[in-house]
Amino acid sequence: MILNKTLISPTGWVDRFFDEFERAGYAQRTDFAPAVDVVEERDAYALRAELPGVAKENLNVEVKENRLVLSGHKEAVTRGEEGKYRYVESRYGKFSRTFELPRNVQADAIEADFKDGVLNLRIPKAEEAKAKAVEIK
Repeated sequence: MILNKTLISPTGWVDRFFDEFERAGYAQRTDFAPAVDVVEERDAYALRAELPGVAKENLNVEVKENRLVLSGHKEAVTRGEEGKYRYVESRYGKFSRTFELPRNVQADAIEADFKDGVLNLRIPKAEEAKAKAVEIK
């Protein structure tokens, strides 16, 4: 007899149970994970995180042990202008994203800008890591 591995996995059936519970309208998911884009530029890395509805004071950016940690929380929506919400699809809650920093960055020179729900970080590369033109003789 062959069993479907997802049916006997320790979390597979639990995940499906809560998915069905949510679909039936009995629960609202509260997980929130911002979308993040990372681009390598010539002299820096650029990180862009979409954080709609997150207040600046609820956002933390720190460097720990060669890791960049982006964390915070988004408040739950509880009341509209004219009454209570009956259905909410927007995500809310605590979040934390961790990114391993390359060894060739200047962690103490990271710049952060937060505007219109978008966090932009500029993570400069160390001098020895920047691309250099080679003269051809």
